[in-house]
Amino acid sequence: MLDSYYPMETIEELVKKNGQVDGNLIGVDGNAFAVIGYTIGKLRKGGWPRADVDKVSKIAMSGDYDNVLATCAATLTFE
Repeated sequence: MLDSYYPMETIEELVKKNGQVDGNLIGVDGNAFAVIGYTIGKLRKGGWPRADVDKVSKIAMSGDYDNVLATCAATLTFE
């Protein structure tokens, strides 16, 4: 697979490229997959390219629960 030959973009690089989208994790079910699903929906509605949305999902699932929250929160405005 080609992904293994190229370093993964960081969440900071993805947000810099695509911008944050309107969203707020307050009130979202605390299940990690619910948080990721909510964020993915917001990113798609916000116009992020599918490939970059998939990268966010992959980054979020690459660590523990705190990583899920930090990754998803980094993409949202919380306004």
